[in-house]
Formats: sequence, C-alpha cells, structure tokens
Amino acid sequence: MPGRVLTRVPVTARSVFACLLFSHLLTGCGQPPGGQHQDYAPQQRASLSSVFYTGNPLPDPPTTAELDQVAERVESSQPWERELLETLYPDNHALWVYATRDSDGDGLLDFWISDYYGRFLEGDTDLDGDGLDNVLDAEPFVVTPGGQKTAGLPAHVDWAGQGKPAEMVRIQHALYDRHRVLLVERSARFTPELARSVYDVVTRVYRALFSDNGTLPTLRIIATEESSLLNPDDEAGAGDFAQVMAHSQTLEIYRRGIGASPVIQLGYLAHEIAHNIQFSYDYDAQRQDEIMRRNYFAAPHFLELVGQYGWTTVDVELEADTGYALFRPHYVVLEPHEYRYRGRSPEEWEAWLTAIYEEVGEADYLGDERITAQHILGDYSLSGPWEWYSDYVIAWLYLAMLDSLTDQCAPERRAALAAAFQNETVQGEWPWFRFENGRGAAVLAHLDQEYPLDPVDIDYLAEQYLQAAHPGICTSG
Repeated sequence: MPGRVLTRVPVTARSVFACLLFSHLLTGCGQPPGGQHQDYAPQQRASLSSVFYTGNPLPDPPTTAELDQVAERVESSQPWERELLETLYPDNHALWVYATRDSDGDGLLDFWISDYYGRFLEGDTDLDGDGLDNVLDAEPFVVTPGGQKTAGLPAHVDWAGQGKPAEMVRIQHALYDRHRVLLVERSARFTPELARSVYDVVTRVYRALFSDNGTLPTLRIIATEESSLLNPDDEAGAGDFAQVMAHSQTLEIYRRGIGASPVIQLGYLAHEIAHNIQFSYDYDAQRQDEIMRRNYFAAPHFLELVGQYGWTTVDVELEADTGYALFRPHYVVLEPHEYRYRGRSPEEWEAWLTAIYEEVGEADYLGDERITAQHILGDYSLSGPWEWYSDYVIAWLYLAMLDSLTDQCAPERRAALAAAFQNETVQGEWPWFRFENGRGAAVLAHLDQEYPLDPVDIDYLAEQYLQAAHPGICTSG
C-alpha cells in the first residue's frame, strides 16, 4: 500500500500491518485489534478540528433527518460494512453522519475515515463545492462563490502571520508560489529542519521535475500530523514516518518523521514524493475522481514502467459483496489483482526472506549474498511495485551523495562513512533497509535519467545532510 515508509513487520510473525504489506484484497484486518473496547468518540470528534488545518471550523451538527436516514442506511448495508461502522463508532449516529455525509451532493464524501479507530481524514477536497480547496478556505463548510481566491496564501495558513521564523516563511511561500505545494500544519507542527528538508527535496532532488515553476498535479499539500492513527501512542502506528493520501493529493508527515535527523528526512521525503510521481504517470481528473470514490487507482503506465524490472500482475476475483457504499475506509484497498515480482507472490517472497533470516540471524540478514545479489533493499520493498520503486529512490539518492565525495575523500574514508551511515543512522531508523544493496540495480539508470541530479545540488546535499550526520569521517585526501 503506497505510503507507509519502511514500517518493519517482522518476517517471523504476521500482524495487523502484515495485512497492509502483503495483501491487496479486503481482508477485514483494518478493524481495531480485539474489537472496540474503549470510547474513542472524543478523539474522533477532535480529529475533525484539524482535518484541513489547525483549528479549522467544525462541520454542522447532524440534523434530525440525517440521523434518521443514516440509521436506516446502516441497517440495510452490507454486513461487513455495517459491522465496521458500528465497531468504529458504536451507537454514535452523529459520527455515522459525518462518516457518510456528502455536503455538496457531488458523489464524493466529505470525509474518509481511518479503519484504525476512526480518525477522520479529508475526503472531497472541496466539500462545499464553492471552487476553493478546503485547505485554502477559511469557511470550508460554507459556500461562498467567488471573492475568496487570492494570488497568495490566505491568512489562516500563512506562516507570515503566525510567528514562524523568516526562513520557514520564505520556504512556505516559495513552494506555494512557484510549485503550488502548500506546507500546512494540522495536529502537529513543522520544524525549521523539516521545512528545509522538504524544500531541498522539491528543489534539488527533484529539480528536473519542478524546474521553471513546475508543478506536480498529484501533490498539493504536505501536512504535519501527530500520527497516522487516532491515538499517537498506538503501537501499530509508532513506526510511521509519513504516507501519501492519493485521493486528496496529500503527503502527511508524522511525529517520528518530524523528529528524524535531516538526512533521514531527505530519504523518506524523496520516497514519498516518488509515490506522487507514480500517480502522475496515469493522472487525469477522471482517475482522480475514481480514487476519491472507490479508493482504487488504475495505473497502466506506471505498471508498464515497473514491468521492465520484473513486476507483473495476476488478476484475482473479488467476492461478490466486496465494496462499500456508506463510507470510505482508508486502508481497505479493493484491487482486482495481485502484484508479483520476478514471478513470485508476496507470500513466496516472505517465506524466502524468513528462511534466510532464521538461518543467518538479524545481524547478517540483509547483507546475505543471496539477498544482495538480487539487489533487494528489504522486505518492505517487495510488498508491491509502489514501495519497491520508492525504496529504490532512497537508495539512489543516498548512493549518489556518497559517490559525489569520490574526488574529495580517500576511498577508505568514504567506505568508513558509508558503513557508519548504514550501520548507525539508517539502521537506527530503518533496521530492515540496506541502501547499499541497490548498487548496480538496473532501475538506478532509469532514476538517473528521470531525475538527473545537478552536480552542485548533489554536492550540497552530501555536505549538508550526509557529512553533517557523520562529521569528520570523510576528509580530503
């Protein structure tokens, strides 16, 4: 599933998140483990107050007619859909209304919901239908045709009036004015370091893509959130750095990603924006509408690309009652096919990796020659072509930074830097990802061609991110 960056699921044990990594069909694994044993209604309601930006207006309370109608609709819905809604919001018809409401009647629901404890997410990106995106609308639930659109940022999201440091203000304005990418705070805050990392990924790592005031139609918001889940302390989401919400063209960054070192930020941001790029291969308004309605994205052009490197699909038949009509659960993805890499299913790769892991142990796992010979970066990269491609972007970027030091750093010192970077910084955050395994992989030539790195940029990134993380190792000579 696109977006979950390097969240480790032990290969020796299946868990809730194994459903996300190794299944593309409706499995029922999105329900809270063990059922709903706590009243989460206050937190669920609170999530509505930052679904667009910090302190955004709340939706109107449900009317009597809405409450009556939603009870009838739930009662007549499919059993699994009814069970999930009742589990997430037990006997709370008001929250049922918010989860199923379509304010402007365009067939796109106002909100999506996380099927992990019912956090509310942006659904329809202009839910009142007045032509202004929710995040730019001071009154997102009130139709005010015309008059609201401005050339710059509206006051409620403009950091210039919120006491932010001047450099953060400059970055926010530059990204929005030149590339139509808005940095916005939701339930968490940007740091100066994170803002700088975002700026450098957009303007340096992806310079070729965003040059000459270029835009990416599948990326409009980069937002900070406390957690991917309703409860920031929930163990299931503790490893999440960021994820892309394809239906709302949003990249969400969570507190672990906010607090990561800049060189790790550089990696996961490059990974995530690569997802937005993947979607852009097949983007048009009709396909975007399909994502928002069905949480399904047909991507023939992207799949043709990764097919050159060993990815294929096998069609599967969905069960007759698979689907949903009442609401849009975020983590339930209805894909009519299974991805296979080099002819193996995700389950077969999982079994192969498990056998090696159990044979050699954790310390030597990803360095085993059977894995390195196939340029496998980690088990998460085998969960599907989306993560495979984005993980290679991280490896490509990190290897390029290391290689840029060839002329100024003695070979043994550069090797020491590479080892320290992998074994301390990278492994400290992503224990099951080995970027050095990417060296020599065929897809790196594609990345070089698609996103050519300016020598000045890569030298800057190597100095400001890689060498800054391990000062004093790589010196001239």
